[in-house]
Amino acid sequence: MKILFTLKISKEWQMKQQEAYPNDLFFYEKEITNFKQLNEMDCIVTFGGDITPDIINRATQLKWIMVFSAGVDGLPRKEILDRNILISNVRGIHAIPMAEFIMSYLLHDVKQLQHFYEAQKNKEWEFSHPVVELGNKKIIVAGAGAIGSQIGKFAKVFGMQTTGLNTTGHPVEGFDQTFAMSDLAEIITDADYFVSVLPKTKATTGIYDMNFFQSLPKNAVFINIGRGNAVEKAVLERVIAEKTIRHLYLDVYPDEPLATESPIWEATNVTMTPHVSGHTDQYIRRSMEIWLDSLSKFKNEQPVQNEINLNRGY
Repeated sequence: MKILFTLKISKEWQMKQQEAYPNDLFFYEKEITNFKQLNEMDCIVTFGGDITPDIINRATQLKWIMVFSAGVDGLPRKEILDRNILISNVRGIHAIPMAEFIMSYLLHDVKQLQHFYEAQKNKEWEFSHPVVELGNKKIIVAGAGAIGSQIGKFAKVFGMQTTGLNTTGHPVEGFDQTFAMSDLAEIITDADYFVSVLPKTKATTGIYDMNFFQSLPKNAVFINIGRGNAVEKAVLERVIAEKTIRHLYLDVYPDEPLATESPIWEATNVTMTPHVSGHTDQYIRRSMEIWLDSLSKFKNEQPVQNEINLNRGY
């Protein structure tokens, strides 16, 4: 096989995969548009953003795109489906770092760390300021896949009541109970924390409308680490301006990067991070382990890990 990497991996990983597959040819080229042998490649390993319709058309021998990311919404769907090109990703590697991010948000909230940070800046000794515990708080996670399940497991360590939402309502480890997404409106009225880990698909676009936010308890906290399309810009800004709920923790936004003129930057009821909840020092290691296992399966005509259904979007 001829395999093109458009992302950077260490010399150690390059040697490791070449030793494992000595009869295959591995190429490393960050600027895929300038790669003259593109038409000879059987597989491209990429973060996904550099795959355009033109690249698909030029890569006439391409059989497989391995995406070192969970999201595949930016891939040229029509061209890939027309060629029946296999798509797979590294779904699952984000579970621990993103679940850790959620727990950091939750602890930041209940332990009032922002309040104490402000008090420190003002040299104020806020000994009597109340703090609470996570135990018995109800957390609902929309997107009860690998990431959602890990969030549920971590939350249960802190004694939280965990509810998961997925397409069918099937049981998932880490949750006391699970419901179908169609039951969303009925189960959120007593949530303390609502976490969205939904991918970007047609079905998830604008799924959290004004009725959703108004159905949450006034004291609820909304957290989005999935994709920003789940809340339309106008709805998000209205919820923040009207303080429909107590607080929002946002790692993703309708438009990224967030415009400097956005009112979200200065909102006191929002805690922001710049789409970094999936970042980890273990990213490449976990991705390479999935890739090498999938490569072995592919060569033996077995199903690879995390094959993507582009019609479904995940």
